[in-house]
Amino acid sequence: MIRRAQDRVEKRFRSLTKLIAEELKEAIVTGKLKPGERLSEEQLTASLKVSRVPLREALRRLEAEGYVTFLPNEGVAVSKPTLEEVEEYYSIASVLEGLAARLAVERAQPEEILRLRELHQLLKEAYKAKETERYFEANSRFHRYIAELAGNQRLYRLIDQMRQEIRKTKILALQLPQRLDYSMREHDQIMDAFLKKNAELAEAVVIKHLQNQMAAIEKALHGSTRSPS
Repeated sequence: MIRRAQDRVEKRFRSLTKLIAEELKEAIVTGKLKPGERLSEEQLTASLKVSRVPLREALRRLEAEGYVTFLPNEGVAVSKPTLEEVEEYYSIASVLEGLAARLAVERAQPEEILRLRELHQLLKEAYKAKETERYFEANSRFHRYIAELAGNQRLYRLIDQMRQEIRKTKILALQLPQRLDYSMREHDQIMDAFLKKNAELAEAVVIKHLQNQMAAIEKALHGSTRSPS
């Protein structure tokens, strides 16, 4: 009886945490909360009419998804990487993921290529629906699977570490809907390289894809930091 009551309490807590996270995520994606903006937990608890504990848990969830960043002084801000961070993240990630793509083409079995095609199709469906958030998540799954196919655990861990950092660029990426057209074409090229079993081409197009993403985010950062004329 006590256990069932505890389960109900935990279920309500998880449900409340999810609702808070979704509400804050919506405010961030729609621009009500700007990249780099400091978040006051006191103001949020008052405006959302919730206590600090579920709010804190919701913020941790958003941190894991790349929407917010916990600061050294225990504050919280909407994620906004610096230009230097973007260059570092993507420069390293492009080399690592390019290598993973080359190894993946060399080692992938037919059923694994079939699974990659399924992930590519999910990406295309999100693109056609113009659902940027869904596209971003499908993109992550596509690239992570390529890293898995490489068959190198150390390489996979390094890529995963960089992908964790790249999550901080998510807010800016979501604000670049025009980038979707180019990104989708680049993913088509990556898939085509796998189907052709061309390892060198796969490496080259993955590197180019991440370099292009870096350039687009840098452009967005320049725009957001430019002083009004």
